[in-house]
Amino acid sequence: MVSQSELIKNLKKICICRSVTQGAILAAIDDGATSFEALRRKLNLGTGYCKAKRCRPKIGNLIKEFKENQKDLPSS
Repeated sequence: MVSQSELIKNLKKICICRSVTQGAILAAIDDGATSFEALRRKLNLGTGYCKAKRCRPKIGNLIKEFKENQKDLPSS
């Protein structure tokens, strides 16, 4: 079951211009879009008025956290 804080984090808008939530970004990253350009193609984020000036650092951090977590997983 998802905690209330996790639910709130997943609903938080990261790309305000295109209304893309953290949950959508994390799902796309989990699905293989592990670069900003791949996420841009998949979710159309970073293409609004600000041209990713506001969201790119946050998205970069999400990608970095995902890759670090992948390194911590045991290999099969």
